[in-house]
Amino acid sequence: MDAPTGHVTLYRAGSRARTETGWLDSRHSFSAGAHYDPANTHFGLLLLHNEDRLVPGRGYDEHPHRDTEILTWVLDGELEHRDSTTGRTARVGPSGAQYLGAGSGVRHSEHATPDGGVRFVQMWVVPEEPGGDPRHLVRAVHAGERGDTVVLASGLERHRESTLLPLRQRAAALSVARLAPGAAMELPTAPFVHAFAARGGATLEDVPGDQLGTGDAARVVDDGGRRITAGPDGAEILVWEMHAALGW
Repeated sequence: MDAPTGHVTLYRAGSRARTETGWLDSRHSFSAGAHYDPANTHFGLLLLHNEDRLVPGRGYDEHPHRDTEILTWVLDGELEHRDSTTGRTARVGPSGAQYLGAGSGVRHSEHATPDGGVRFVQMWVVPEEPGGDPRHLVRAVHAGERGDTVVLASGLERHRESTLLPLRQRAAALSVARLAPGAAMELPTAPFVHAFAARGGATLEDVPGDQLGTGDAARVVDDGGRRITAGPDGAEILVWEMHAALGW
């Protein structure tokens, strides 16, 4: 299947499907659970992109995964991860990135800590190959790195020495850019780029009159060098760079 070429599509925060329960408020960028849209099942290698809010002490009880690379970026509060397969327990705080490589199979749970709620973005991509041992790692982006673009997780060869977390997918990388008001970054050159405004707002070069607000995303296809500029309150942008797609 050939990829579409040379365009940008904006997806607004309010257009996302939403799951609400007594303990969860989840906004889905792609089809998830009961919210199925055959025209919006994935983008590139990205299968899931949820923004979740959990109330104190509640969350996802133990459940299984396999053959999925799972990345979590915590925005507010702390997320507690318990992994019954590898025996790991960890807490991830604000500006913390968690990697769970499900491999041949893993069972885990994720909850807000008892003393406060948590808000985080969770993202899934397909691995290069199925199977392998489960992996779990947590890394923090330190205050001294604010203003930089930090490679959170990558399988790209050029990030071998710079990524905080490994990714078992050689065609994908996730970065975070925390931009001061008016500061800009250049989006990577790739067949598929997904830029999500986790905080603040930004404008995208050559997309006149449209600003990305908090929770908005741009899906950029077959394009390179497009600049994104933070608005007056600054911005925190999660950027996926993908050099392959499902079905290629």
